[in-house]
Amino acid sequence: MANDAINLLKEIGYPFLFIWSILEGEIGLMLAGWLSSNNIFEFKKVLLIAISGAMIGDIIVFSIGKLYSKQAKEWLNKNTNKEKLEMLVQKYSIFLIIFERFIYGTHIPLLLIFGISGYNFEKWLLLDFIGVILWAICFVSIGYFFGQDVIESVMFFQKQIVILVLGIGFIYWYNNKKTFKEYNDR
Repeated sequence: MANDAINLLKEIGYPFLFIWSILEGEIGLMLAGWLSSNNIFEFKKVLLIAISGAMIGDIIVFSIGKLYSKQAKEWLNKNTNKEKLEMLVQKYSIFLIIFERFIYGTHIPLLLIFGISGYNFEKWLLLDFIGVILWAICFVSIGYFFGQDVIESVMFFQKQIVILVLGIGFIYWYNNKKTFKEYNDR
């Protein structure tokens, strides 16, 4: 997996990193940082591209929350603990805007909530920009200074989480297959 991503980054280069930064980014940034340490990419260009892509992605999600608040609320109600997130936003809005990228699983929901809430766009944009800069510097530097070992460790743990979730899902299904059968027989 790491080799495929590295090869794509080498072949397609900065445009691939830009798209990757819009969509997710951490592994891509670490890979690009590592490639920078090997003089394949330029460190400053990687940072600028990552920041640009992440900002565009964040603005899109924030805008979806603002422009499609009804649909965003429905999605949040189905997929998150919306009330808890809203409480956190009211209490820690500035901190959350800056650091939400570092809190696993909160990125999209919080951006939607800030868009829905009518939070001041200019203030949000400035705080998000600070957070994106910190995020980009952090993950590109991890790749640059610690290289492939860290990247492979992160990818290993991601695979283990997927396996764990699938295993728990299977155990849940197996323990409840009688209930599923009764439901399907109706």
